[in-house]
Amino acid sequence: MMTEFIIDKVDGILVVRIQLERATLSKAGLFRDTLLEKIQDGHKRFIVDCRNVEFMDSTFLGSMVVSLKKLNALDGNLRLVFANKNSPIWLMFEATRMFKVFKSYLSFDEAVESFNTSE
Repeated sequence: MMTEFIIDKVDGILVVRIQLERATLSKAGLFRDTLLEKIQDGHKRFIVDCRNVEFMDSTFLGSMVVSLKKLNALDGNLRLVFANKNSPIWLMFEATRMFKVFKSYLSFDEAVESFNTSE
């Protein structure tokens, strides 16, 4: 049973809830493969819920970038949700300028709503 990532659907958007405090190399491949499989199944709209993540290494971040690029090539989209602006992962995304790459939100509902307003 896969408990690292809980996948459900909200308003036709596939939601991947990362259930890891530390999103690292050991789970990066599984994460990437999970998303690529769902993309192959025809899903194009994703929200990756990072609210439980305290730390993310560059390998895991890389697997998110790979998934985003694959989605962009298919006219798909991926949004991220963070707990708050003080969370270590938010600060890491800020420092690495990843907010230029990913559309990111501090509220799950806003992330869902963003699909309705931008497409």
